[in-house]
Amino acid sequence: MNAPEPFQSAPGAAAASWWTSAVAFLGGIGGGVVFPILPTLGLRLGLSAALVGLILAANRITRIGFNPVTGALVDRFGGKGPVTAGLVIETGAIAMFVLALQARLPGLWFLGGRIVWGVGSSLLIVGAMAAVLAISGHGDRGRLVGRVRMSMSLGLPGGLLLGGVLADAASPRSAFVTAAGVTGAAALLALWGVPARARRPDEDAAPGPSGASVWKALWREPALRVIWIYNLLVFLTVQGVLLSTVVLLIAARGLFVPGLHEQGSAGILMAVLMVFRGIASISVGRWLDRSASRTAPLLLALAAMVGGFAGLAVAHDLVTAMVSLLAIGAGTGALTIPLLALLGDITDRSQRGRALAGYQVFGDIGGSIGPIVGLQLGASGGFTALYAGLAVVLAASLPLVRWLRRRERGAAGDSA
Repeated sequence: MNAPEPFQSAPGAAAASWWTSAVAFLGGIGGGVVFPILPTLGLRLGLSAALVGLILAANRITRIGFNPVTGALVDRFGGKGPVTAGLVIETGAIAMFVLALQARLPGLWFLGGRIVWGVGSSLLIVGAMAAVLAISGHGDRGRLVGRVRMSMSLGLPGGLLLGGVLADAASPRSAFVTAAGVTGAAALLALWGVPARARRPDEDAAPGPSGASVWKALWREPALRVIWIYNLLVFLTVQGVLLSTVVLLIAARGLFVPGLHEQGSAGILMAVLMVFRGIASISVGRWLDRSASRTAPLLLALAAMVGGFAGLAVAHDLVTAMVSLLAIGAGTGALTIPLLALLGDITDRSQRGRALAGYQVFGDIGGSIGPIVGLQLGASGGFTALYAGLAVVLAASLPLVRWLRRRERGAAGDSA
């Protein structure tokens, strides 16, 4: 499936990756604002736990259907246009959150805003990652991909912190209005700095395959299926269950950061997770570019995530909760970057947008299930069983990591 490519990146790739990273960071802020606010705000407005879970999952449900469209657009036009359009759409979605605060049916406004957000975030996430894969080579793909993923990871805790602190200190409206301004500014920055589609000198000028044949070819690659499945697990456990329930865990166990209530405390704790996810992303990316192996970090990363969820299941003090979230964040970053680099290695350049779209579809399936199931199970069965169950689910995926390792070693032996 993969085509030969130069070892190093395209000219100007380093600068373009920094611009794309800045856009991804600012775009992630708006996505993070809602999580520390909506679970408690929704219940205060009279919304049921099931409806709040559906609202939190609505953007990912929307992306499941829209990601293939985004992938085809990115493969045809490059990342610049989709990223810019996605940020404009996200700004409109945040405006709907502001209107929801004074509407007669706030649940419908929040739900509609999250659906609109789903379209915009699909264009942003797939477009930004495709843009950096397009300008990277095998010898620096880990570093450039890690840089953009780190920025996405840091943008989300920026939004978590912004949303939680502003909601505590001022109001949810202030948090949403600020997030809209930041997202609109990111759209202007995308017009300036995200790289436009550029064909490499060594790239075949003929158009690539299109339609169902591309998706069939992608699905027939077993390593790609494993990569997609792991994104489902990450979104189910971290992006889905954990992000939607941590504020309730804090309130139930009294894990407050001194001077803050549950929303502000949730922002701080999730910022810890996302910051260490970003640090692990960039560190592992640099290591990958100096290593012959894409899969070597995966076992340790998976172990860190399992240990983190097990620790969170029994955490009844702030320090234990922070250490557990640190482990989950670092493990998630160290798992995601090798898999994205491997996706770029094994996929044709003309099909990477759709390969990333499939990756995001699987992630959004997990992220859609996570808030709905997590809020219900946390409310009925308690958080100890919920987080311990997530640790068991992740541990059960160990055979997939071992298969990827064996596949990589076999391929290295064949080429030797």
